[in-house]
Amino acid sequence: MPKIHPETKVLIIKRLKTRSTADVADTFNVSQRQVQRIKKDLKRLETFLTSPAELHETWSPEVPVSTRTFCRIVSRNGLHGRISAQKPALNKRQLKNRVAFAKAHSLLKGWTLEKWQKVDFSDESSVELHYSRRKYCRRPTGARMDPRFTQKTVKFGGGKIMVWGYIQYGGVREICRVEGNINSLKYQEILATLAYTPNHKRGQILQQDGAPSHTSISTSKFLKAKKIKMLQDWPAQSPDMNITEHRGRMKEEAWKTKPKNIKEL
Repeated sequence: MPKIHPETKVLIIKRLKTRSTADVADTFNVSQRQVQRIKKDLKRLETFLTSPAELHETWSPEVPVSTRTFCRIVSRNGLHGRISAQKPALNKRQLKNRVAFAKAHSLLKGWTLEKWQKVDFSDESSVELHYSRRKYCRRPTGARMDPRFTQKTVKFGGGKIMVWGYIQYGGVREICRVEGNINSLKYQEILATLAYTPNHKRGQILQQDGAPSHTSISTSKFLKAKKIKMLQDWPAQSPDMNITEHRGRMKEEAWKTKPKNIKEL
């Protein structure tokens, strides 16, 4: 299969914006497979741009330029090197549930600012001994949270310290360290004695995610007995909707000390 000249490839890319693969292949007298390969490379370039070296490696057989030149050209065209923002990996069902939650708790449904001020946001978190590395990408200005340029994250284990905390409107907040993992009994103990129940006021609404320790039968009975009202239908895999999740500074300060074991962490 003959190689496509770089100038021809540029024309093919321009024509793909308005024409089908078959039409473009007939126009430039090349195979559809070649056009599809160019289209695939172009889609990869547009969806998630990583390091200049990787991009240069993709195109260098047809574009004889150095990595530095390539980096300068893409920066000139508005694709600057940035650290990828981290966002939860969501499937279609989880995205649908997030939209449904937003609609059910909108101003049209009676969720005014005053009502949201009664919500106590809570969550457990972990500070890992070994944290995941940052991932770099190239993206246009103002596209930091664009899904094409974010790094998808999931919860993981390893050496870590578990903490639980909550925050209320007005600045009231508590955080406590938890030994081991949080099961139903330990979660109820945290609510009853360590942090939440002593400061809980009538009319306040507790937000919590769908962790098994939060939704078990015994925990549900405990919350009902304590007359703690819950924020219903919190969507799964939605830590970015929880204001307590913005604890990056705490973790960064812990990692700056370069702990070698859990005790130092």
